[in-house]
Amino acid sequence: MVVHTEGWGDFVKGYDWQGKQAEFDKHYHTNTAQDNGKQFTNPVVIKQMHLYELLIFGCLLVLLYLLIIALSPLPGLHLSGTPISAALPWTLIPSHLLFPSAWSAATASIPAHDWPHLVLLGVTIGALAATYAYTVRKVRLLSIDANKAMRWLLVLLIGTLVFGLLLLLQPALFSDDVFTYIFSGRILTVYHADPLNTAPFQFPGDPYLQWVISGRSMPNIYGPLWLCIASVLVSIGNGPVATLLLFKGLALLVHLLNCILVWAILDKIAPMRRVLGTLLYAWNPLAMLELAGSGHNEGVLLAILLLAVLLYVRGRGRWAEFGLLILLGVAISMNLIAFLIALLLLWFIVRTEHSVLSALWGACWRTLVMLIPAVAFYLPFWRGASTFFAITSAADMVHFADSPIGLLISPAHWFFSIVAQGSNFPPVMQPTTAADATLRVSTIFIFVLIYVYLFSNVRHATTTIGGMRYGPGADQAITLPGFDVLLDSLSSAIFWYLVLILGRFEPWYVLWVLWIVALRQVDQRSISLLLLSYTALLIYPLLTFSYSPLIQYVPILIFGLPLVYLFAYRKTYSRNHKGNTL
Repeated sequence: MVVHTEGWGDFVKGYDWQGKQAEFDKHYHTNTAQDNGKQFTNPVVIKQMHLYELLIFGCLLVLLYLLIIALSPLPGLHLSGTPISAALPWTLIPSHLLFPSAWSAATASIPAHDWPHLVLLGVTIGALAATYAYTVRKVRLLSIDANKAMRWLLVLLIGTLVFGLLLLLQPALFSDDVFTYIFSGRILTVYHADPLNTAPFQFPGDPYLQWVISGRSMPNIYGPLWLCIASVLVSIGNGPVATLLLFKGLALLVHLLNCILVWAILDKIAPMRRVLGTLLYAWNPLAMLELAGSGHNEGVLLAILLLAVLLYVRGRGRWAEFGLLILLGVAISMNLIAFLIALLLLWFIVRTEHSVLSALWGACWRTLVMLIPAVAFYLPFWRGASTFFAITSAADMVHFADSPIGLLISPAHWFFSIVAQGSNFPPVMQPTTAADATLRVSTIFIFVLIYVYLFSNVRHATTTIGGMRYGPGADQAITLPGFDVLLDSLSSAIFWYLVLILGRFEPWYVLWVLWIVALRQVDQRSISLLLLSYTALLIYPLLTFSYSPLIQYVPILIFGLPLVYLFAYRKTYSRNHKGNTL
């Protein structure tokens, strides 16, 4: 039997895949299963949700954020103090109204039981996560009229603004990093010194030093672009309160900008998910608490990356690609984590090359162009070897604080000590040093294998819409061929970097992957990353126990549930699809 395939390519190109999918998605979600090699779909009727329901969830989140604000200044929680509580004492009114006994005990210097407040903080964080998750679940099954979509965006932006304005006046912060930013800007602007090789404690008379705790003895670990931004804000700021509000206000402003960028990107690649994706990013408790609440600079990094992605999905021609490369270079000058993202994105661009050599050449010259703005930002701060070590130490590959790999330190030391005793090694050979080096080299090797595997996935990503529709596990709502594979690879790269490479984990590092989750379909992979954004916040109720031996098991609390969920999904996916996933 002869099968004529002439014209099939034209059919695939000409068929209105997007229109047919949008028509189907208007009434149904498709759940795909596989039984004995046969694939079938189970249509689930999409439920309706009114806009006022989203407003109700927003009001509930406002109450929970008010409770966070009331809890934060309580002495027993040991959060980072700010000049806001002294300059604006009315910001303490919610705390005095809700917890008068705690303040009475603090005024009278009477020892108070802090554990109820710690439990309440943990419960509040859990309630934030639960309310957010339930809202996402409701919106996920939502059918929205295209003519009314902008109303939903407006409500999301207003809700984000209200949450942010409340957290802007938070009397005590979960992290003092914003004061480290301020001090780095002061080192550059006021003292005309090098922030990359100068620590805040070297200026004991500075009035801002009292609020710098964790970063007091360490030089700046952020990129030169952020140093320039920090110095500008410090120059504008007039006093500690105004400067702090400038930094936090910038974080809130870029968060709102990022919400619009997520909407604009999804409007191009997956219009049916605009509301859901924007909600996933905009109202995520981790994003609100770390950006508007603590003023972290990750929002600026995400804005640059989202703008680069928007330029790629909407741009055409060499000039659009040139702008993309410049933006990626600027992101690298902000934070080196952008380099992992940039390489995969460049490899995705050149995947259409017919040979590997031509793809490598295309990736190489694009990488060189991309590095031009990064080098331009670094050159004014370059002081030779000292600057190199200051930049490379940002990954913190030694301490293993709150890192999953840190759980293996004690067993590795024990094992190497036994080997050393039985082998009669000379005293100069330290078993603990060998154990640390072996563990570090092993994790780097594993990550490199994963990263190379992700490059292979991106290389083989489809270039046609028709190829996407028949791929197992493909994102059926996306309209840009192969972009779902790129998003999968980016999220995997950042996740395993957090697990295997970073020696020190902080909750706001999860923001590096949250913007990718907002662009992806909500599947088991996205759910595991969202779980990580919830569990990462549980570090803060445990700050009181920072000197307890039990604190070394915090990584189990943070990464345990997301990793178990991810590997359970991996096992199920491999069994159903006879493949592998990372």
